[in-house]
Amino acid sequence: MPAEYPLQRRIQDGRPLLINAEPLQSGSDDTLHRYREGQLWAVRQGVITAELDTGSWVVPARHIGWIPPGVAHAARVHQAAKGLMIYLRPDMCPLFPVTPTVFDMTTLSSALLERIAAWGSDAGRENPAELTAPQHRQIDVLFDELKISPATPLFLPMPSSPHLVGMTLTIVADPANKLSLDDWARRVGMSRRGLTRHFRAETGMSLMQWRILARMKRALELLSQGDTVNRVAQRLGYDSVSTFISAFSAQFGMTPGVYAV
Repeated sequence: MPAEYPLQRRIQDGRPLLINAEPLQSGSDDTLHRYREGQLWAVRQGVITAELDTGSWVVPARHIGWIPPGVAHAARVHQAAKGLMIYLRPDMCPLFPVTPTVFDMTTLSSALLERIAAWGSDAGRENPAELTAPQHRQIDVLFDELKISPATPLFLPMPSSPHLVGMTLTIVADPANKLSLDDWARRVGMSRRGLTRHFRAETGMSLMQWRILARMKRALELLSQGDTVNRVAQRLGYDSVSTFISAFSAQFGMTPGVYAV
């Protein structure tokens, strides 16, 4: 692992977990960093995004994100986000996935997380020094529930070639940009076929697919800030609100209006 990502500690006193309860503080840490602990992000409202070495990873409302120990990332909590962050001591993490993962927040996992969040207050201290046998069992049940409720994550991969990186950063900054594939090929000094081939090789998807994901990522952020569905559609460059609603529903299985509630 590169030296610029030193392994940091969030749990300093050997406790099994560290609980940061809601409300989450909006803001970001733009520097990639690593923790020796695993992290669970339970997002009840709003959006949390993580920048990884290979791209952007989004945890929308009513989902749970998992960052394994030692994975370099930079996190951003967007406005009005509410939820829970739990740091788990490394020996608590073997049952969890070894790669970043997004899970649906089910009724059971939500209830278990509420119980875990209350452990500190129940014990009269910020976080329990040791877990009881019932608490260990609740962690095991939470893992079992997460294991059967994986979600399709919204992951926006980044290419590695500098000229393609510049193109994608421009699109992220202005998702409404409507330059065509031919326009971009001219801008980056490649043929249409060459751009298509290299972009797919480096990201695993076509430029059109990638632009849709970039728009959806921004849509989640704007909706979490309170923008109306009509306003979001305009800001993302959709020709009609219905087209935006269809694209959003295809990606997330619900309309943007339902998501924003």
